[in-house]
Amino acid sequence: MAARARVLAAVLAALVLAALAALAVWWPRPGPADQLPRLAAGGTLAALPEGPVEVVAETVRLRAGFRERHVHGGPTFNHVIGGRVRLIEEDGTVRELGAGGFFFEPADRPHTIEVLEAARLDVVRLVPEGAEATTSLEEP
Repeated sequence: MAARARVLAAVLAALVLAALAALAVWWPRPGPADQLPRLAAGGTLAALPEGPVEVVAETVRLRAGFRERHVHGGPTFNHVIGGRVRLIEEDGTVRELGAGGFFFEPADRPHTIEVLEAARLDVVRLVPEGAEATTSLEEP
């Protein structure tokens, strides 16, 4: 069973990388390539969802002043293409990211996003069967 889980994790990781690569290669460019933000980030994702999962890649545009506390049903990978956002974790950790910033959100971990400047995020989600991609939550 452990071998099957490792194979599934490798397949899911490959799908995420392929989706991000497709976004980078095929997405319409707002200007010359040397003016686009570079993606350079990493981290450790403690667990991947059990399969099957739906892999969804999309562009999300958020207006300045938008604020939402929410949770995701599966891991969500975000590349900030433009604008500026602030992320507030339940433990009080605060991060601000601009163009080129990258962050991922594990499943079932409440957090808040504040949009400091109108932002475009290119997002890849791994959504398990029956899960909601994003669920809004009340502010504490």
